[in-house]
Amino acid sequence: MPDRGLAAFVAGLVAGLDAGDPDAGARVRRLARAHEARIGLDDEAVDARFDDDGRLRVTTAVGDGPRCWGRTDRGTVADLLDARLEVRDAVLTGRIEVVGTVEEVAAIFAVVEVLIGASVRLPALQTLADELLAGAPVEPRPATRASWYPTEIGPVEIALLAELDLLADELGGAAG
Repeated sequence: MPDRGLAAFVAGLVAGLDAGDPDAGARVRRLARAHEARIGLDDEAVDARFDDDGRLRVTTAVGDGPRCWGRTDRGTVADLLDARLEVRDAVLTGRIEVVGTVEEVAAIFAVVEVLIGASVRLPALQTLADELLAGAPVEPRPATRASWYPTEIGPVEIALLAELDLLADELGGAAG
């Protein structure tokens, strides 16, 4: 980033959210609660959490850090903000990586959704996004839609399902 590091960017993001949509800022704090997470963007990482008074604490990542973490790159951020990519698809294709308990990961994604929603309507957050994305060349990638399951079952899978007597009637197997 040109004039600020990731820690200052994260702090600016929360400050812009608080100023432009205090209800969304409060929602982010409720979602994040006392969880601490390591946030990685490209080659930089910070540890972030809200203290008991709701103040954001962001420090440069050092050592092992929190067990909850997430990382991505600027190209993915650009694609999310430009609606070329959904968070779900970014996760399924490995463009966003997140590690933590189910509760921690759910909180991270809920916070991300709030921030994306606010970023498209708050000028301060749009300015921050422009600054972030101007810091490095970003090649837009084609729209990505990942499926949870393959769209078709191949012959090997059909044979295995038939052997286990698990095919549905429409695939030629015996009904249970």
